Amino acid sequence: MVFSDVEVQRLLSEEFIPVTGDDWYQRKKQGDEGKFYRKVVEQGPRKGNGTRQGHYVFTPKGSLLGYNNNRGLERRLSMMKDALEKWKNLPVQERFAEVAQDATGDERHQRILPQGGQIIKVYTRALDQKGDHFVALNDQEVGFQTAIDHLWLRQGELEEIESLIERGGGGFPDWFSLRIARFHLRDNTRGEPEDWRVSELSEWDLKVDQHGNVSGSFLLQKEGKKLGYQGRIKGELSLENGQLKKFHWLVLGEQWGEGTFTRGARPGKTPLGQVFELVVEPRPSDMIPPQSIRWEQGYWEAHRH
Repeated sequence: MVFSDVEVQRLLSEEFIPVTGDDWYQRKKQGDEGKFYRKVVEQGPRKGNGTRQGHYVFTPKGSLLGYNNNRGLERRLSMMKDALEKWKNLPVQERFAEVAQDATGDERHQRILPQGGQIIKVYTRALDQKGDHFVALNDQEVGFQTAIDHLWLRQGELEEIESLIERGGGGFPDWFSLRIARFHLRDNTRGEPEDWRVSELSEWDLKVDQHGNVSGSFLLQKEGKKLGYQGRIKGELSLENGQLKKFHWLVLGEQWGEGTFTRGARPGKTPLGQVFELVVEPRPSDMIPPQSIRWEQGYWEAHRH
């Protein structure tokens, strides 16, 4: 809601240079990039080894001008305007910094889509049922906004799925099914959800026919059944020369319970909808890695870990 505000958009486009990053990676990075990040955030209120997430305004030399981690519009605007005043009062020499040509990063804490890979956008939304149809939550309820993640598929994996369809279809390979089940069939509308374990996949059936029509059903639940997600999958996909031409899936089910960072769940079992859609021409925002690929080996080999 904050970033849809006209004044926030104006300030960001006219007065600031927006930069985004995942704190989980940034605070672990070694080299010059990681050192600069830690220099900035250590000036704020979040110090130590835990999360430093939030919104920071800083100079090219790394001096902190403002910090906010509150979603309220007025507080965010106040912080931005206060930081802008501090910037305008800085000596000219403090507004610039030399960037070393041999500055170092940290490939261990960087995730890049493999060459030839493709991106599937995953949209998740909590729903209400009105009669025989579903509607979005009103904007006063926790988790009313659409959550977005990305499913990554490698070129060799795409070729394997294409071969499956050419042979007449059947059940998807375990690496594909479990990557989707464990890392993308999740309610992330209220925060960062926990990954599912293989043992928590109670029921699973996902197949494709020779025409690329996809159907399936699933039941995921934690021990004690206090957290779960059950539903059906329907969609279609098509490939040509090892590349997706179409990938459009609809997932509709019921979610219940809370995770460590997904508080505020509605009572009982409530509707949850997801759409999986191929990204045809990726923009910079589409290149954000899947959240669960922080555990890189586990993401690519979900059937083995």
